Amino acid sequence: MHSILPAAAPPVRAPRHAPVAHLVRGGVVEGVHYGSVVVLDADGRVAFGLGDPEAAFYPRSALKPVQAVAMVRAGLPLDGDLLSLAAASHSGEERHLEGARRILERAGLTEDHLRNVPDLPFDPAVRDTWVRAGRGPSRLAQNCSGKHAAMLYTAKLNGWSLDDYLDPAHPLQQAVAETVEDLTGRRVATVTVDGCGAPLFAVSLEGLARAAARIAAGAPGTPERRVADAM
Repeated sequence: MHSILPAAAPPVRAPRHAPVAHLVRGGVVEGVHYGSVVVLDADGRVAFGLGDPEAAFYPRSALKPVQAVAMVRAGLPLDGDLLSLAAASHSGEERHLEGARRILERAGLTEDHLRNVPDLPFDPAVRDTWVRAGRGPSRLAQNCSGKHAAMLYTAKLNGWSLDDYLDPAHPLQQAVAETVEDLTGRRVATVTVDGCGAPLFAVSLEGLARAAARIAAGAPGTPERRVADAM
């Protein structure tokens, strides 16, 4: 248990984005891109903000390093290339598929245990080669298979059930939610399902920046530092 309780969840609202970039051609502004920006100082205070960095949003795959920290905290023994694969989206190259297989093999599992959504490789060139070879969508080729293989490995190590490892009520996902709240410093605003089938937690942009900073600045030997070093 962590001694510092997370602050209240960020507000769920239409984000109050601001202009962050102009598309200019021949001296004429052709388009305006809206978004939000936040920069934290070394003490975690907001040094610069633009738009609405406090509004809740779904960070999608940007949350993968936080999920990886949660798994390492729960006993995941990976480091190096396999931990970086667990903390990332991949493009479907053979080295990525082989890495996901190695994680599953360490857990005594196979591709059949994966519950992520089958897909074609993300990289266009790899995908074209895949299709020309007559291969269809697969769970291993989907860009989140490294994370899912690591989730299964973590569940297996802890004696947790495997078939429902993507259920938000599963001990694994509860551990992920706790780590999200710990690293962001805020309670999760709401939960949905990501494109790969895993639970996705709504945080603020400021909270995500704080989590990234804590991972990057983690002390040697901590789960945060292990994930940062692997990446």
